[in-house]
Amino acid sequence: MTQLTINIEDKSILPHLKKILNAIDGVSIAKTSKKPKSSIDKSLEDVRAGRINHYENVEALYKALGI
Repeated sequence: MTQLTINIEDKSILPHLKKILNAIDGVSIAKTSKKPKSSIDKSLEDVRAGRINHYENVEALYKALGI
């Protein structure tokens, strides 16, 4: 499958363009997500991937940081 990305400046033509593209056999419109990941989503992703460090107390953290 080949994908084509189209940038549209005038949003008022978008419904007409979608109607035309949907009428063509073999053409589908993929939904995109424009919402960027929030800080909490990125943090939760790090936790799920195991990219975290755990320290028993502040002194242990400082020692690991070399402070």
